[in-house]
Amino acid sequence: MLFLRRLDRYVMGRFLSALTIALLALTVIFVLVHLMDHVDVYLDHEAPWPTVGRYYLLQMSYNTLLTLPMAVLIAAIISIGEMGRHGELTAMKGSGLSLYRITLPLIAFGLALTLGVLVLGETIVPRLNERANEVYEEEILGQPKDFEDFRGNFVYQNPEGYTYLVRSLFVNDSGGGTADQVEIQREMEDGTFVRINAPQMTWEGEKGLWALRNGEIRVFPGDASVPADSAAAASVAGDSVSAEDSAAARGTASPASATPVAADTAGLALDERMFTFALLRSPGIADSPQELLVESKDPEEMGYEDLVAYIRDRERLGADTRQEQVDLHMKVAYPFANFVILIFGIALVGSASHAGRQSATVGFGLALFLTIVFWGFLRVGQGIGYGGALPPSVAAWLANIVFGIVGLVLLARART
Repeated sequence: MLFLRRLDRYVMGRFLSALTIALLALTVIFVLVHLMDHVDVYLDHEAPWPTVGRYYLLQMSYNTLLTLPMAVLIAAIISIGEMGRHGELTAMKGSGLSLYRITLPLIAFGLALTLGVLVLGETIVPRLNERANEVYEEEILGQPKDFEDFRGNFVYQNPEGYTYLVRSLFVNDSGGGTADQVEIQREMEDGTFVRINAPQMTWEGEKGLWALRNGEIRVFPGDASVPADSAAAASVAGDSVSAEDSAAARGTASPASATPVAADTAGLALDERMFTFALLRSPGIADSPQELLVESKDPEEMGYEDLVAYIRDRERLGADTRQEQVDLHMKVAYPFANFVILIFGIALVGSASHAGRQSATVGFGLALFLTIVFWGFLRVGQGIGYGGALPPSVAAWLANIVFGIVGLVLLARART
């Protein structure tokens, strides 16, 4: 037992040494490539180099997790290959140990690494990425922070079925906001369609409601009778608290304030009723300015649950969410790539009849080539998923599936 513990520590030591060197090298390469691609941006905006350094420091955790599967593959091939080249692997097998037992600590480490990456990807890394993007946009590009408090020409739908179409939305630091050229739509349960138009609405924080001014309510009946149209307008208007226009807003406007309009299309009578108002508040129109703002985030800035909620909101608006769904599955598939690629590396070296004769240079070259192939499968699967040719789950797991199947085949052929 003491021999096995010492052997496990020795095998893990060789692997961790190779992993550390590979991870540092790949991370530095990624940073240098990004730096060369963006150096003209930094110079054009006269960004202070300490700020640029802070930006890369904040992105270091993300870059590390991004390069980790490739570093694991390189470390597995080099460390096990080196033990085979020096006859250590043969000596271990000669003492009665199988390849599975020799590499058991690596397999356990691979599972622990996968779980660790999953946890980091849900907690620390998204926050650091969000902060890094803030540094890049505000301190390097010089975009004002107030830029995040405006949204123009957008559509928003809340869970109650109200759809906002807004020309421009401004949100101030105190949490208040105003919106211009607003249209709010809702289809009632009986098929009646209600549309509210107003040149402006203002958020009243103490009431938790939007106040729409000098607008109109149009009611397009479905199968309901004309009296039900007034009920629909009242349902949308809800609790209108302005005395001067409460009757109009509740759908019980006087003849002077209501303008019925009739149209005839293809012989079918379609009654449209219109009600004007000076001030309108409704419990159904109570989505805060921050909810309407809905700052768009990159998938790297969100955890799994945050991305699920983001996809749900976009689907409610009828938007195409294929890319986001692929990114959602990638949040699970990519951490598991560390375990899959480790099994593949062990199986590859264990099944190679020439593993004991290949040089360290050949082993490194093979590992580097396979990391490029793995990265290629990863990006191709992601691109195919974005295009809709594969289901999001298959596209995200494509690289893992291919390398996992090949690894299991090689492991079955390995001389254990």
